[in-house]
Amino acid sequence: MTDCFPHIEVVFGIEGKNLNNKSFTEQVKILPTSIREIDDWPDAIKNNPNLPEELQPRCVWCLSQKAELCKQVEIPINKIIDYIKGKEQIILDYCKKNKLKKYLCIIIRSEKMDLPALVLPSDMVSYFGKLEIEISFDLYIY
Repeated sequence: MTDCFPHIEVVFGIEGKNLNNKSFTEQVKILPTSIREIDDWPDAIKNNPNLPEELQPRCVWCLSQKAELCKQVEIPINKIIDYIKGKEQIILDYCKKNKLKKYLCIIIRSEKMDLPALVLPSDMVSYFGKLEIEISFDLYIY
């Protein structure tokens, strides 16, 4: 029965006020899955000076991979690695120079706690650690 398999999406993102999406895309030579510019944020957020720094409008560059009916989070993560392999130093230098945040978000949507194996092999953890990438999990159980 395939409807018991979770849906997994992995998002590699870079964000910050100093991010120039066009410039970063040209340097890394990877087309993002999505971008968000400062002007794309709702007015309620753009016009609120009391928001904490992490909630203020910023530019976002994302590369995402989805795996439908999947039991292993490594499958879409490896696809992200395949995209960025060989571009690590460009990513590190650009993000350091512009004070940008890097993250990998693993989003799992599943029925009745039928979750995939939430195991990240040590070489994968090491790879993202060298890139100073924060890894987070978002679980949606319905």
